[in-house]
Amino acid sequence: MTDAPETIDPQDDGEGEGTIDIAGEVRELSTDGWPSGYVYGATRYADVILKNSFSDRFTDLAGALAGFHPTLDELRAGGGGRTVFVARFDASLAVQRGGAVWGKQNITIDKSVGLDGTPLRTTRTRGHEIDMFGKGTDEQPLPGIAVEMEWNNKDPFYDRDLINFQALHQEGAISVGVIVTRGPGLQSLIGPTIRSKDGGLKYGQSTTHWGKLVPKVNLGGGGECPLLLIGIEPERIIGIELAQKVAEALAEAANFKAHWRDTHKSWKDARPVHDAMKASAEAMMPPVKEAKSLDEDNGS
Repeated sequence: MTDAPETIDPQDDGEGEGTIDIAGEVRELSTDGWPSGYVYGATRYADVILKNSFSDRFTDLAGALAGFHPTLDELRAGGGGRTVFVARFDASLAVQRGGAVWGKQNITIDKSVGLDGTPLRTTRTRGHEIDMFGKGTDEQPLPGIAVEMEWNNKDPFYDRDLINFQALHQEGAISVGVIVTRGPGLQSLIGPTIRSKDGGLKYGQSTTHWGKLVPKVNLGGGGECPLLLIGIEPERIIGIELAQKVAEALAEAANFKAHWRDTHKSWKDARPVHDAMKASAEAMMPPVKEAKSLDEDNGS
């Protein structure tokens, strides 16, 4: 757990375009000691706050990240409910410190309005549910650390998390919000190679991944809450080599299509060759059967 963070520009949206320098933008980390196999970004020195002011929570999170190794078959598997390796990651945090520090929490905020010290109206807002909330300390639980993993939801789920983090930070309930998601390298690899059981692409561009998260944060998502963003990269996935082989085969088919005139007189003659190359690549990794899952948020 002493490897330096991967040096990928957190401004990279997956298409090679960055954003202007703005207050609260996602920047590279200022700290070390983070596990390799991830891309990291932070706003408002979230990593410094976490490591220096909540050193035990930093150790817990770094340990859970270091032990996180989904398999390619788990990424390929279908099935509704909470993804098994997301639940496994949460569980790895929950067991830290004897299971008394991390866990799912529903945080409510009460506000009262009064005259001369006499409350006249009290309002309770809706609960802000956090998948993994780490107490600041046993003696002083608040402010704490909020961690959400968004694996393959629709990207508006980021908005939900960022709104929650903003509200909880404003009220002093959390000091840092953490979002773990698919990194840009992993998305570019599995996006075109892993298919759902109906034949469509399972990890589309409109789902939760690094390239969707960073622009939302740079546009002000999360408000003034310090945010730590963590992108899972291919190095973390056991058996990822098959996806890499499929990607190479698809690239060969695409290259043939781009240069078919070098070998054929007409696209009519070249198309069967291209289609066979593409079909062969896709056949290397068909969808696997539905995996056992836990009944929680769909696909988080």
